[in-house]
Amino acid sequence: MSAVMDNNEPEVPGPFLRSAALEIGDTSFLEEIAPLRREGDQLFSRKVYQAALGKFKKTARVIVGDGFEIPLYCGEGGGFRSKKYMEMKQAKRLALMECCVQIARCLRELEDYEQSLIWVEEVEVIVRNLCFSNTEAMFDWHADLPRIEWNPNDGIEQFYVQRVRALCLASDNYLSLWNTGTAAQRRHLAYKITQHLPPNVNSITFRGIVSSAAMFLFYQFRHPDPQMTKDLMANEESLQVMGSWSKIEVQRDRNIPPRFGFASFIWKGRYYIVGGEKSHSGPYYKDMHYIELSNVSTGWHDLPSYPGDMIRVSGWKIGVYQDKAYFFNGRPQLDYFDLVTERWGSVRTRPADRQWPYPEKDFMDYAGVLVKSKFYVFGGTHGNVTTGCNLFMVLDLSDPRLEWKKLTGHASQPLVPDWNCPGPRRHPTIWADERVPGSERIYLMFGEADRAGAKFRREPQGSSESYSYGDFWSWDVNQGGWRRERMVGNPPCARSEMAYTFNEKLGMAFVFGGYSPSLPADYVEEGKKFSFTYFADTFIYIPPSASSPSATSAPKWKHVLTRGFPTYRAQAQLFTDPDTGKIYLFGGYTNSQFVPDKKHEISRSFSDVWQLKINIPGGYFDDVDLEEETKTAMAGPWQRCFNCGNAGRWKKCSCGGRAFFCDSQCMKEGWKEHKERHHCANVRK
Repeated sequence: MSAVMDNNEPEVPGPFLRSAALEIGDTSFLEEIAPLRREGDQLFSRKVYQAALGKFKKTARVIVGDGFEIPLYCGEGGGFRSKKYMEMKQAKRLALMECCVQIARCLRELEDYEQSLIWVEEVEVIVRNLCFSNTEAMFDWHADLPRIEWNPNDGIEQFYVQRVRALCLASDNYLSLWNTGTAAQRRHLAYKITQHLPPNVNSITFRGIVSSAAMFLFYQFRHPDPQMTKDLMANEESLQVMGSWSKIEVQRDRNIPPRFGFASFIWKGRYYIVGGEKSHSGPYYKDMHYIELSNVSTGWHDLPSYPGDMIRVSGWKIGVYQDKAYFFNGRPQLDYFDLVTERWGSVRTRPADRQWPYPEKDFMDYAGVLVKSKFYVFGGTHGNVTTGCNLFMVLDLSDPRLEWKKLTGHASQPLVPDWNCPGPRRHPTIWADERVPGSERIYLMFGEADRAGAKFRREPQGSSESYSYGDFWSWDVNQGGWRRERMVGNPPCARSEMAYTFNEKLGMAFVFGGYSPSLPADYVEEGKKFSFTYFADTFIYIPPSASSPSATSAPKWKHVLTRGFPTYRAQAQLFTDPDTGKIYLFGGYTNSQFVPDKKHEISRSFSDVWQLKINIPGGYFDDVDLEEETKTAMAGPWQRCFNCGNAGRWKKCSCGGRAFFCDSQCMKEGWKEHKERHHCANVRK
């Protein structure tokens, strides 16, 4: 990963959208809505926002007709695919997009950010349903920037204007909510659209909506931005919640080397990890350890290392069934660790169609989750698929035949786009909600299509820029079938390599950090520009009620506001103590140019352990001192722990603040170098 932002060559345009839905259609409705739109515009200009809102909503009702709910209901139906939108003719589509933007503007002025975001998201839903109406499916990176085969006078410019306005309005809303990552990503997509306009569209029209100067400011944000964290307050309870990250001092003589890409699982009060790597060039680990969740600070305990012939035990997932931890490495031989005898073993599995789907070794970076006795795996990379694949398989560990069953997708080239399932990717996020028997669902989101790697290896779908997915899917465990879910509320932006956990006690999923290969970052004070971004923000996903999965209350994302936080990083692991509901973070890595330190050149990894506390019932927030965290959150972007680089609860050295230490362990380890470098005369106690 280069630290300097490249002048990437233009993206190769995707296929044209060709559909009957691109026809203009009947325009007689325009006469009916013209007075309503005019009255709404006049009321808005006079700042009578509530009345203007009523006019625009009435306009939307005329456009879609009676009996159709708008915005789409985002509960159990997903709220994303709509036959109505797919069949809608161009004139109504354009009028509806404009109307949604106007409604969202009114709601923003009324400071109803939640509803404003729902209406601007409706514009993106309409655009994506236009893609769904195409006669052929396309990959998501093409659907983000669709080429539309319209005549010059068919309103093509209006289509792009309304989409860019919606994205910029969404960006403004997210920024008002301190969600800098999603704000920057939405604005970045709007800017990219203006760089890919058809030749018959006047680009001057867009300069007042989004410009290079505006993007320069958004690329300077960190996520979270340390310049903002000291002032954070959860003023929008429906979209935000206060949280706190506290670093746990782990007994030094029972610590382990820093790492990422490791596999992990929980069994009977213990958190286990296996393998991983210190950096992308090694060393690679095969060791195994555990910590007691009842007392994390006592450190790690050693177990027998993985004995297999795999050189790189990284990017794997584990499913625990009947006191055995099963490790899938892309081969028919399924290795396991017996948690009772603490010995390694293996079993032989077989494919349902007699041909093993992965043609090469080194299968990694996939998503895996165990639901009851069934081990599900999705995506990942291997020998001739650098971009990532989208094969979705399941193995029933209770079945003596141990036969893999293909559910959807493909493992090898040629990769085939399909609107009905998630696209090809690596490092997606996955978890299962099993709280209600018979209603279990698997949730899958985000990830990366490594198109830059594919281009380097001359594989299909290669490009100078990789693609960060921002989609959200669920799989019905009992009935089968994917459903695309709507991102409702205050969600994270598109990314991969997130840490995640589903907390059954709270009935919520938590995600942290990650990496985007396509969101630029501009660090003016360091004189550096990056073509990528690392994150350290935290979010909660609240699914439908466990007592009533079909409840009318829709699922929602909330942003967890923390004044201190672990270093920006990817491939860390979140894990939940099932007995107490406490949430912890371990490991991960970052590019050391993105987060500079004193001893790493390319990338550095972590072995730190943190606890997340949230201001919700059962969130362990009672002992959090927000006033103290306000003081410690005053650090600038590079004023981090002198020893490990973490941003959190640190203390400033009294020699004038040249160094900060997040805990006594880091002070002990880094004191000598600090004393020599800064000529500190203080005596360490």
